[in-house]
Amino acid sequence: MPYNLNIIKPSKTEMCPPGYHIVKGHYRKCKSGVKTWVDTHKRKNRSRSKKITYYSENLLYLYWNSEKSYKKLKRIKPFPAYHELDAIIQFWLKYWESKLKKFPKLDPLLIKAIIAKESSFNPKADPKVAHSTAYGLMQIVDKSRAALSKRIDSSVSMEYIDVSREDLEDPVVNIAVGTRWLVVKYFLLRKKDKGNINKLVKLYYGHREEKENDRYLKKVLEYYNTSL
Repeated sequence: MPYNLNIIKPSKTEMCPPGYHIVKGHYRKCKSGVKTWVDTHKRKNRSRSKKITYYSENLLYLYWNSEKSYKKLKRIKPFPAYHELDAIIQFWLKYWESKLKKFPKLDPLLIKAIIAKESSFNPKADPKVAHSTAYGLMQIVDKSRAALSKRIDSSVSMEYIDVSREDLEDPVVNIAVGTRWLVVKYFLLRKKDKGNINKLVKLYYGHREEKENDRYLKKVLEYYNTSL
């Protein structure tokens, strides 16, 4: 069944540049006891390190304020074209590539094939496996979200991402996080496996049983190779 991705540009009060976060409108009690309303506003982040933390409002800001245009990707059989995702996928691959050295140039269509396998393009997809916390287009699990909000590994030096499960319903945020997680998986590959895209795809899935990883890769490649 075709899904409505509902990709709408947020209002200015829902976005802000990295280094800041949105404080939603709220009542504030003065010393006199009088309650006053504080409008939604942006506030500079408290620095916990020299690294920037990306919140959902920052990810939305970066994408929606980009003036670059991107080509349409092929359709993944047997799904609708979902061309509204094409620019999002290409933007985030380019963005993370610009932030990191020695990251391979991934074909954006491969990301689209991963989305097809993970969620069938359902932006509110729940996990297919019992007891999993995976959610959204690229099936981001809670453990991955938690890992991205702190230093993951001494060999992986990157800024942090801190988003909620609800934030992952937005395709812009979900694909930003999913492609970033793919970057993490790449840097956790053994040195001799760098550049092995098949192993990277299997590592993204990360099942305990290698046979399941093989089946996952086979389906992703099937989608990738039969695109129209």
